[in-house]
Amino acid sequence: MKKTFPVLLMAVLIAAIISVMVVRLPYNVRGKGMVKPLQEWGLYKSSDGTLVNILENYLHGSIHEYKVLEFQRGDMVSFLFNEALIQDAIIQQGDTIAWIMSHDLDMRMVEMHGEMLYQEALLEVYLTGEKPEAIRMALDEVELARQELTTQEKLTGRIENLYQQDLVSRQEYELSMNDLRVKQYALEIAQSNYRALLAGEKEEELGVIRSRIASLNDQISQLAKQKEAMNILSPISGHVIRQQEFGETSSDQVIRVADMSSFLVFVPVDIHEKNYIQTGQQVRIRANNRHPEIIGKVVGIDNAVQLINRRPKIFVSVLTGNPAAADLLPNMIVDARITTDTVLLKDYLLRQSRVVYQN
Repeated sequence: MKKTFPVLLMAVLIAAIISVMVVRLPYNVRGKGMVKPLQEWGLYKSSDGTLVNILENYLHGSIHEYKVLEFQRGDMVSFLFNEALIQDAIIQQGDTIAWIMSHDLDMRMVEMHGEMLYQEALLEVYLTGEKPEAIRMALDEVELARQELTTQEKLTGRIENLYQQDLVSRQEYELSMNDLRVKQYALEIAQSNYRALLAGEKEEELGVIRSRIASLNDQISQLAKQKEAMNILSPISGHVIRQQEFGETSSDQVIRVADMSSFLVFVPVDIHEKNYIQTGQQVRIRANNRHPEIIGKVVGIDNAVQLINRRPKIFVSVLTGNPAAADLLPNMIVDARITTDTVLLKDYLLRQSRVVYQN
């Protein structure tokens, strides 16, 4: 018996050495992760009355949209929230969350509508040839031009007699003749304008009125688009987040909508395990012992270190499969197990010893 013990011990050692060098085991990285939706949209109001729209894309780790709705000083603005929709559990993309009414904008639209109606009525008057005021003014211009021409004819006749008697200079005579021709042209122009009005041939005036009407239509259309753009629509489909807020920010939140078609789990892992993790690796997630595990995959690895409990860690982003199977909710803390690769037993023991040492 004493002789066989060393042999058995040697056999066990040899088997252990062979196992360490040959046997391969799956290596998992474990951690606690926080659940977040794929994307989240929030509407917040600030103390100065402005509204802020924020659309966060957690999958890409960025703010996809940030809009601030401001109003002019002195403008009377009212907000009409869609309370029935806000109380629903699910909101669809494009649903109207709130209607915004601006007194200044409405007044500008009313003024432009009134101006356009006036221009349309004026165009109708010109097209029908009923232009009493314009005709009366044109006739007055004809009479004025005729009187000025008659006066100039008399004055030129006297100067011509004096010129023939060498009582005035030739220069004065020529100036008087030029003035006479100018008065004749002025009368001809006034008569032409008067005849054009009577014949309804003022096409240039009709063109100006039509241009004004077209411009007013464009401005009214732009104001209507601006008014419609002021209404607040949900940019995503999702669930309305019901979360009681306390403290200074409790009144800032109007509504939050989360896209829960899938979830992301952000798992902090020790920096020395970063080299073992790659995108596409399988991750098993369990919310609690009452629900089965759900399968996810690594979709992102941070390239910056954060200190958590005074330990350097990086965050690994995990995209889940079916969130309903585990009743996941935003901000829930879950257990995550990342399956990295299969390693030799010796490497497995080295990694485990490093984890123990780091802890």
